[in-house]
Amino acid sequence: MRVTKRLGVVAAVAAVVAAVGATPAAISQEKDAPSVALSNAFLGNAWRRSMITAFEEAAAKAEADGLISSWKVSNAPGENSATEQIAQLKALLLEQPDILLVNPASPTTLNPTLQQACDQGIVVAVFDSATDLECAYLVTNSFGDWARLSTQAIIDGIGGSGNVILARGVQGSPPEIEMYGVQSELLAANPDVKVVGEIVSFCDSAKAQEALLGTIASLPEVDGVVGCGEGLGAVQAFQTAGREPPVVAFAPSGRALKFWGEGNGAPGSVAVMSDPGQGVAALFTAINIYHGEDVPRVTIFPPVVVSDDARDAWIAAVGDDEIASWQWTQELVDAQIQANIDGTVEEAELPPVPVR
Repeated sequence: MRVTKRLGVVAAVAAVVAAVGATPAAISQEKDAPSVALSNAFLGNAWRRSMITAFEEAAAKAEADGLISSWKVSNAPGENSATEQIAQLKALLLEQPDILLVNPASPTTLNPTLQQACDQGIVVAVFDSATDLECAYLVTNSFGDWARLSTQAIIDGIGGSGNVILARGVQGSPPEIEMYGVQSELLAANPDVKVVGEIVSFCDSAKAQEALLGTIASLPEVDGVVGCGEGLGAVQAFQTAGREPPVVAFAPSGRALKFWGEGNGAPGSVAVMSDPGQGVAALFTAINIYHGEDVPRVTIFPPVVVSDDARDAWIAAVGDDEIASWQWTQELVDAQIQANIDGTVEEAELPPVPVR
């Protein structure tokens, strides 16, 4: 554990102090608590709003606890415009924060501006995206993990045998390509699970409902829908068609979780999505980097996973217009960073269900 490492460092410093008679102040090179700025490309959906809410709550507590000296959130206007975010970032750089957290409009267009931040000695951490900027750290969820967790849950939910529909996201996009590859591998490893139909859902309930209503009548009995969070629309489509709802993967929104909790969707269903708490995970990761802790350039954090038996506890923690997120703390982030260092991310324990 990282706490053990820190205790070891404290003991070593104490030994040096005892041996040479130096004062702890002379030995310690501890930095002051850092100032933090978060740059968000847009605020136009429930996931982004949930991300900002989680960050503001965590940052306020971190400031009260003395972990950071100040914090600021800047939401760029418009619809995910890299140009507008660059202007926003340039304004933030004039304030010279110690840590800059970025949810970017583009994985590449912001790079020259973010390089300026690195050149100023600012710790730059990008989250919820990719970046090839070498001076920036990346905190991210794995789309492959998202696909693995949701697909395996549906395979398990139908008892490892039956007919499924495969719902694909934004076909041809990097996340969809990665997710489709994992889904295909798992389905191939379970030959008793047969894909009897394929739709493009864009991971959107309304689009999935429309696509399924156009194809359900031609399909045999369907036990599950393997997808990326369009479960609410999938269940509604089967209900409209007078068919038994299958095992599905919901998005962990408050509305979808309540719909699921009201008995919609077959037993064994799950809710999985990338974590709006990534901004909080990036905050605590960047604090470690600022203080010189051992942190990989890329750290993988788990997507949100809501199992059948934990559903009601999640419903109590998530508002109707919110997306469920993990409630990251410094200790939980430290454990996840250590799992990345040890290569045990897939085996790492998930955080506890949040309590509000």
